[in-house]
Amino acid sequence: MLHLLKVEWLKVKNYKAFWIFSILYTFAILGINYTGFYVNELTIQSLPQSQLLLGTPYAFPKVWQTVGFMSSWLLYFPGILFIMLLTNEFNFKTHRQNIIDGWTRMQFVSVKFVFAILFAVVATFFNFLVALLFGSLTTGSSFSFEGIENVGYIFIQTVAYITFAMFLAVLFRRSGAAIAVFFLYGLIFEFIITMLINHKFGLSPIGYFLPLQVTDVMLPIPFGNKIIYDGAPDLWIMVVASLAYICGYFFFAMKKFTTDDL
Repeated sequence: MLHLLKVEWLKVKNYKAFWIFSILYTFAILGINYTGFYVNELTIQSLPQSQLLLGTPYAFPKVWQTVGFMSSWLLYFPGILFIMLLTNEFNFKTHRQNIIDGWTRMQFVSVKFVFAILFAVVATFFNFLVALLFGSLTTGSSFSFEGIENVGYIFIQTVAYITFAMFLAVLFRRSGAAIAVFFLYGLIFEFIITMLINHKFGLSPIGYFLPLQVTDVMLPIPFGNKIIYDGAPDLWIMVVASLAYICGYFFFAMKKFTTDDL
């Protein structure tokens, strides 16, 4: 696997889009959390009574959840990146060359998913550093490991979004179609379906088990989450369901790639 990862790294290290999307994603995480931090501080200074409603989302221990929630809106960056990386293999026929060179189809898919997990590790660590930064900058906040499990939820959510995007890339083999479905489903359709299932049809909490929604519930908005995610299952159930989806994306991507013509 280490050899395969080295080959994978050689493919992406000179790919400008990889670095552009990675840098944009990094600065976006810092930027969106700085915006949230600044707006919250400004609001509390202007309207001190608002703290009763908003609390102190960027103070320890709440900051671990807050950074995860804010950064979750940016997971379309790595999702699009990995769609491009995978569909480029199909467009330029490099996947065929890998198979000719002796790779098995399982190795080809597996190394993509392992690389995605490593990317998620780096992204999660950066979120951890951002949480430390803004938690330390918040007035009256003292460091605490309470709520640190949210960092684990950030990792699971990041892996889930990326692997879902990769599954779409294998399914459609065209970046345009995969990106369009990724955006439309993640930003519009899943929200509508969740609302219909949970509220219109009164089948809560079934709607919370949709592919991306199940990870979003793990990192809800820092205030008012009990209203927004009314009737949501326990966190451990959401974690198990998220891991099941990740395994499912890998399994069906593998199934699709091994049965299709190269």
